[in-house]
Amino acid sequence: MKIFVPIKEYSQRVPRKNFRIFYGEPLYKHALLKFSKNQVYVDTDSEEVIKGIQDDARLGHVLTYKRSRELVGHHVSVCDLIKNFIKRFEVQEPIAQIHVTSPFLNNKLLEDAAEYMSNHDSVISCNIHHTRFWRKELYGYCPVNHNPVKIEQTQDLPPFYEENSAFYIFEPKVISSTGSRIGRNPYFYPIGVPHNIDIDTEEDWKIALNITEKEKR
Repeated sequence: MKIFVPIKEYSQRVPRKNFRIFYGEPLYKHALLKFSKNQVYVDTDSEEVIKGIQDDARLGHVLTYKRSRELVGHHVSVCDLIKNFIKRFEVQEPIAQIHVTSPFLNNKLLEDAAEYMSNHDSVISCNIHHTRFWRKELYGYCPVNHNPVKIEQTQDLPPFYEENSAFYIFEPKVISSTGSRIGRNPYFYPIGVPHNIDIDTEEDWKIALNITEKEKR
């Protein structure tokens, strides 16, 4: 299994988040160092990231390359980056796409999830919700997964699966044929706190730092 990691220079909501210090390392290095047993490929538009990886002897397992100009920008889908990666390196084996903004993801969790690839064409990390959902329509609020007249225990409600973006594992043919990281026979792999934390806002960053502070005590 090859690990694919897209890393951008600029972040829209959390400035310089990939370079902020986390456990004594820039966030992107903190993530890459945990997967030293794997061949990791980093697709980036950042010269700073490229130099940081190439100058760090601990990251010999990481192959980094400059993102093509036509694939630079916030409008570009990660699926387009993955397709380019597959073509560039003629990838045949399963791919695990992760984000450095999931700082508590680890190698064992990824390996355990990858075992489900024996019976599925993709494995997606997710949060499972057993709670009452509503959606807002033009006419008002509508129940999604429950009957308000018949109150059920939340644990008896049908579960809702939420992608949390910690990882996507898939066969190259999945994204080539469907344009998606999720195949026709997926397995949704539940992970909880802190592994499911994704730093997407300043509040997420504060939560991640609070967890590290508690671990130090």
